[in-house]
Amino acid sequence: SALVAALVAAAFSLATRPAHDTTNAIKKNGSSSSSSSSPTDSDGRGMPLKTKAVLSCLFMIGVLLHENFQVWVVSATYPASHEPPYPEALQDNGRIVMRKLAEMASLQRRDVQALRDAFNVQWALVSAAIAGGLVGCELKLGRASHRSMWAVGMRALLTLGIARFVRTVSFLLTVLPSQMPSCYRSHYPYPVPDTWSEWIMVGSKPAARGGCNDLIISGHATVTSVLACVGVSVADNALFSVAVWSLLAFDYLVEVYQGYHYSVDMWMGAVLTSLIFRSLASVEPQVVHGEENNYLPMSSNSLRDVILYVAPALLAFVIITVSREA
Repeated sequence: SALVAALVAAAFSLATRPAHDTTNAIKKNGSSSSSSSSPTDSDGRGMPLKTKAVLSCLFMIGVLLHENFQVWVVSATYPASHEPPYPEALQDNGRIVMRKLAEMASLQRRDVQALRDAFNVQWALVSAAIAGGLVGCELKLGRASHRSMWAVGMRALLTLGIARFVRTVSFLLTVLPSQMPSCYRSHYPYPVPDTWSEWIMVGSKPAARGGCNDLIISGHATVTSVLACVGVSVADNALFSVAVWSLLAFDYLVEVYQGYHYSVDMWMGAVLTSLIFRSLASVEPQVVHGEENNYLPMSSNSLRDVILYVAPALLAFVIITVSREA
């Protein structure tokens, strides 16, 4: 599936190469006409949307790197979780209710996980946000015709970056005991390193399996909520919105039932992310209705074009399939 996704991304990139050359047009005419400028080139506020989208991506990456280090710090500075007797987990009423419901339905843990796998919520959200949302904006399909892919992407990246920063501050302020008693020993070195260089080395390693005490506001919930917000906002359809958020609620309930997060973490992650996304509506300028993108035919792709567009997708595929930490 990863290879298919990489090939689809590469094919879409090659199929949507813009036909216009704004640089040559400026040189030829001496100036660019405001009526022919593409919304992906500028949002009317002095900075190109592509530049803003790239800066938003860098902002999010910086936040995630900082969060990754603090996930280690919050566990390393919570000595009660390092050796028995481990602190007891807090009472989670949401988890109690979910386990009672599963018991009433005669569902075992593996049955619940099988249901989650069958719905495949994560990939459904990726399809709704990426295929249905961003691609729809780029191709000017239906209700997405007045939205810009770069603007929607910028808004989503800013939302995720802000949400993850709030999450980092939150779990640093108040440390919650993990629902998995021996979590620290299975994730981090024991005893705790006593030199700064070792701390930096451990904190720089991607926390692919998650942390232990970074529980206030779920990182999982922030990512899936952003994807849901993108898909729902672009579709602008009540029935579709109900379907997406119902899938998301089911995914969160399973996460709570399995004990990976407290129910309040999932709740706060979804609410916080949705509110941030809504509050950032003003950063997304609308595209002039009726403006269409012109694309070069696939037959015009040179070998250089194929390499430039296919290489990043294949590199991403190699990283995902080869790296254990991806």
